[in-house]
Amino acid sequence: MDLLHTALVEGLRVHPRIAQQNLLIDAAVRERLAAELPSIVPFGGQKPHQIVALLDWDHRLPSRRFVLRVHVYYSAASLIRFEAALAMRMTELRRRDLYPEFDVPDFSELPGDESYDVELAEDLAVEGMKLVSAWRRDLSPELGTTAVSIVRASQEFREALASVPGRPQHLGDLEAVSWTPPCESGHDAWTVDVWWLTAFDGRLGRGWSFLVDPDASPGRVVVSREFTVRAG
Repeated sequence: MDLLHTALVEGLRVHPRIAQQNLLIDAAVRERLAAELPSIVPFGGQKPHQIVALLDWDHRLPSRRFVLRVHVYYSAASLIRFEAALAMRMTELRRRDLYPEFDVPDFSELPGDESYDVELAEDLAVEGMKLVSAWRRDLSPELGTTAVSIVRASQEFREALASVPGRPQHLGDLEAVSWTPPCESGHDAWTVDVWWLTAFDGRLGRGWSFLVDPDASPGRVVVSREFTVRAG
């Protein structure tokens, strides 16, 4: 996507605490980031107005890891809201940025129509990208029911059932939990993530995640994978 390339190569915004460390983030590094980053496929086929990329720090000096925060804006109005929120964050940051040992705010939780966090290693290599927008869990009851039905009828679910014959009934049924973008799944379209718990000890849960493409004809499971999640 040209807007993403432009945001990274020409418009990357760097947290002051990263700039203060004189880290090399030249054109070559930015081009490498743009090449390594998975493509963004806007939700619902919407056309982005602009994409903004911010390189955030890890609250450590010297920094050892980084987060690239990528926000997609569908309209000029939503971009204006972001710029206002960023200006307020920068004001607070400057107010508290008195000494290197003082902690200062980062760029988390700024508004975006579609927001992603990209985990970067110390050399700024891309390690993972995930959707962090709160609306990712907004699934209509009808869509959730359809996705669960598709999983229940799938070969992938039959194989998962066979792998845990003693699964406790109190763990519940299949549950549609969120949208998953292509940059996370590797599939070329947005999918619905359906979870099926196989174990839970009050702190750690294990189970299967089935990614359903609801727009395929017929709807189908495109990815199945085991997961581990910590409560709280």
